[in-house]
Amino acid sequence: MNIVVLVKQVPDPEARVTVKEGGGPDALQVEDRWVTSYFDEIALEKALLLRGSLGGAVIALTAGGGKAADALRRAVAFGADRAVQVDDPALGHTDALGVARVLSAAVRRLAPDLVLAGRAAGDDEAGFVGGAVAELLGWPHIEEAVELDVAECCPGLRATRVADGAKEILDVALPAVVTAQKGLAVPRVPQVTNVMKAMRAKIEKLDLAALGLAPERLAPTVAVAGYQAPPARPPVKMIAGTAPEAARTLVGLLRDEAKVLG
Repeated sequence: MNIVVLVKQVPDPEARVTVKEGGGPDALQVEDRWVTSYFDEIALEKALLLRGSLGGAVIALTAGGGKAADALRRAVAFGADRAVQVDDPALGHTDALGVARVLSAAVRRLAPDLVLAGRAAGDDEAGFVGGAVAELLGWPHIEEAVELDVAECCPGLRATRVADGAKEILDVALPAVVTAQKGLAVPRVPQVTNVMKAMRAKIEKLDLAALGLAPERLAPTVAVAGYQAPPARPPVKMIAGTAPEAARTLVGLLRDEAKVLG
């Protein structure tokens, strides 16, 4: 089974984020610390486990330049067989739908049996691209899978997802797109030797021309109007005194200042 895993490089969850005064579309400033999106690593780990039981190859795929290649090198350090990067200037001005168009075109070119991706990227948490890729390909799509195995009842896969507190079990014919939820697999920690090898690994490069896409197809349909920092929290008010006294003071503050008690 040949599996394409969609991976994305995102800001480290602990990176410092600030918003410049004015709050325009370019106001967001993120510290230069980057990681592979966590849910994409879960998808990658599951792909490697499926390869171990079914054979085939795991291909890591990303769209974007610059730091995007780091996610591919980490995928190779995990054990991916190939790394493919779509890098084109038009990607710098597109939106999530444009990225989905690019990835779906690359998937068609790679012709896998299965596409795995994280349920959402760790930066915007939109959860859009996986489903959009499936729609553009015309393939079945299962989101937020927590189990994924070869189905004995039919050709394809059997996936389990949690829905409204219950487990939903779905059989899906291949090719298909499945997005990974926490619990599907536990990402490994790559060995140092594999990390070193990944730094020298060949990354296959594609552009829009190679995929048969015109730059106009990536024109954004949604634009960011601006950013606003969350409102500052009011200072903490410490209440002194014994427990009964503090309780009476707290009730008074909730009633008279916070206006949450009648």
